[in-house]
Amino acid sequence: MDYRAPFWLPGGHLQTIYPAKCISSPEVTLHRERWDTTDGDFIDVDFVEGLPGKPFITLFHGLEGSSSSHYARAILHYIEALGWSGAVPHFRGCSGELNRAPRFYHSGDATEIDWILRRMAGHPQVRNASEFFAVGISLGGNALLRWLGEFPSACKIWNNSPNSLTKNACWQRAISTSLIMW
Repeated sequence: MDYRAPFWLPGGHLQTIYPAKCISSPEVTLHRERWDTTDGDFIDVDFVEGLPGKPFITLFHGLEGSSSSHYARAILHYIEALGWSGAVPHFRGCSGELNRAPRFYHSGDATEIDWILRRMAGHPQVRNASEFFAVGISLGGNALLRWLGEFPSACKIWNNSPNSLTKNACWQRAISTSLIMW
């Protein structure tokens, strides 16, 4: 991908800080579900409800991210405007509430990603969707790719380009790590 930074925003550090601190996050209507895990803990999942028959996107956030992160809000706002559905499963300890178990998340936890995606696949919003995508940003992308390596038969397509999803520039900026079609 041929990317040229704006002259007024050189370097990766400023390009990371600027959207997080200087651009307001759009409002998104979310509803939260708490899923109990098999080890007695929980994860919180925030959903955006779209129209039946439209795609569903599961967004795995980055390190210390959440559904409140600027990039998550931008993506959720965009898919909400399209009438799509989506969800942000919070890695353990990232939903704003301490977890019950002393376990924490990490980028190599493919088993947890598998459990989340399989449970998500049975969710009514996903069952009513035309397609089911999983997207990972930063650490979430690493975890998703690790899952793909350990559970390759679980998904249909892996594509490193957001252009197959849509030509919109918003997606080209936002989805930089991975896109998996379930």
